[in-house]
Amino acid sequence: MNAARGRSRTAPPTRRSPGTVGVGYRLDRRVQGIRPGMHPGTETGSGLEPLLHATLLDGRDPRRLDLLASLRDPLRRLLVRRYRQRASIRIQVIADLSASLEFRGRGNRLDTLAGLVSALGYSAVRAGDAFGFIGCDESVHPEFVLPPTRMADRGLGIAARLRAFTPRGRGSNGLLEAVSMIGHRRSLVFLVSDFHFPLALLDSVLAGLSRHQIVPVVLRDSGEAEPSHRFGLVRVRDPETGMEQTLLLRPALRHRIAARAEERRAAVSERLAAHGTRPLVLTDRFDVDRINRHFSP
Repeated sequence: MNAARGRSRTAPPTRRSPGTVGVGYRLDRRVQGIRPGMHPGTETGSGLEPLLHATLLDGRDPRRLDLLASLRDPLRRLLVRRYRQRASIRIQVIADLSASLEFRGRGNRLDTLAGLVSALGYSAVRAGDAFGFIGCDESVHPEFVLPPTRMADRGLGIAARLRAFTPRGRGSNGLLEAVSMIGHRRSLVFLVSDFHFPLALLDSVLAGLSRHQIVPVVLRDSGEAEPSHRFGLVRVRDPETGMEQTLLLRPALRHRIAARAEERRAAVSERLAAHGTRPLVLTDRFDVDRINRHFSP
């Protein structure tokens, strides 16, 4: 289902800021819920997807009387059609705002995150879905907590705050607190980070989100794992811990840095696969086409 194209008749009009685009998303199973929306649901009600026939006494809607099925019924009952109703869902973003997101090589991770938040918030409101956001580093940031809402432009407000934010947190343990705030109703959860935190923490976060459909969004900078080709002394800083050191950048070291970066990517992908999900990688910039392809059948 492409939320950018489909508009719920009951969804409120939204103001679209310049540059805002919609993205397509969908759940991998039917939605349980009685609130009408754009997604295939499990409840019967008003809709266009035929489910079964019921007697007129059970269905209680003579407008849906099926004369052909009634004539074929051996018990001569009046039968009415029953349909599955489409339902709304919750779109929730958990974002890692630790200091490593401040790294700027060939892109800007916070700009990429802000673009994603703008697009998801815009698409959710158009589709009649609720959109929520939780940002954290060592703990959850109260100014970056948006409970699920169908109010227009709340996602744009969070995006503007992200673009003006300077990450300083020295860890990502707040992700566990954010998981506990998501709630039990099954949601589509975007877990956004550069995934430089310990793999044990990643396992705990994914386990805590197991009842939801998870989309891990990897914010990657192509300049991070591809050091300069020049030979000489370079000053490097670990943005997560703030530690600095001087290195002699030579071909062997450059290859070793690239190899370790690839090993780390493989380890993260392996952990995600073990929890039944696959990463959506955004490299250097927000890419709406890559997001839409991720949800393509």
